[in-house]
Amino acid sequence: MLDATILVLREVLEAALFISLLLALGAQFNLRWHWERLAIPLGLVASWLLSHFALDVAMAFDGIGQELANAGLLIVAIVSFIALATLLAPTLRQSDNKESLHGTIFFACCIVIVAASMAREGSEVWIYYSSYSDSPSAMSSALMGGLIGTGIGLSLCALVYYAFAFMSRRAFIGVFFVIAALVVGGLSMQLAKLGLQTGLLDSGPPVWDTNGLVNERSWTGQFLHALFGYDANPDRIQVGFYFGTLLVLLAGIGIRLLPQGVRRA
Repeated sequence: MLDATILVLREVLEAALFISLLLALGAQFNLRWHWERLAIPLGLVASWLLSHFALDVAMAFDGIGQELANAGLLIVAIVSFIALATLLAPTLRQSDNKESLHGTIFFACCIVIVAASMAREGSEVWIYYSSYSDSPSAMSSALMGGLIGTGIGLSLCALVYYAFAFMSRRAFIGVFFVIAALVVGGLSMQLAKLGLQTGLLDSGPPVWDTNGLVNERSWTGQFLHALFGYDANPDRIQVGFYFGTLLVLLAGIGIRLLPQGVRRA
C-alpha cells in the first residue's frame, strides 16, 4: 500500500501543480476559458492509450519508442509553457494587461501543458496497476494506496490553488514566472536524460553532486524531482539543456516586452 501511495502521489504532483497554477492564473485575471474541461479528460484518455499500447510503443523505433513518446510529450509541454509565459510577459509591466490571455493560443497552451503531463505521468500509474491484474488481494491494497496518494495530491492541489488565487496579482505574476522557469528547466533536463538513455546524446561525467545537500532518493528529493525535475547528478548535456531552455524563455519574454514599433522593425 505504501509503495502505491508514494508512486501515485509522485505521478500526481506534477499535473496537480500545473492545474493549480493555471486555474489560479484564470482566477487572477478573471478569465472565462474552461480549458480544464477538455484538458483533464484528454489527459486521462491519452494516459490510458499510452499504457494500453505500451508494449507496441516500446518496441517501435528499435526499442526506444517509449522514450521518444515521452520526449515528444516533454517537448510540447516545454514549448507550451514558453509560449504561455511569453503571452503573459506584458503583465510584468502592467499587471492588469490581460488582452493576450483571451486568445485561442492561451487556451491551447493550457490544454497541452496539462494533458501532456497527465499522459506522461498517468500512463505509468496505469502500467503499475496492470501488474496486479492477476492478484485481486494485492490489487485492492494497491488501489487503497493509490486513493490515498491521489487524495494527498488533490489536497495539495487545492492548497496551492488557493494560495496562488488569493495572492495580490503582482505577487502572483512574479511567482508564476519563477515557477515557469523552474518547470521548463526541469522538463528540459528530463528531455536530455531521455536522450542520454537512448544513446541519441553522448553522456559524460556529472557536473556536480548535490546528494549531500538533498538526496535524490529522499522524500524531499523525490518531491523536487516530481515538481521541478530535480537531478542530483546532472550530465553536462542536461545542464546545457537547462540553461539553453531558460535563455529561450527569457528571450521570448524580452522580445514581448519590447515596444511594438521596435518589434516590427
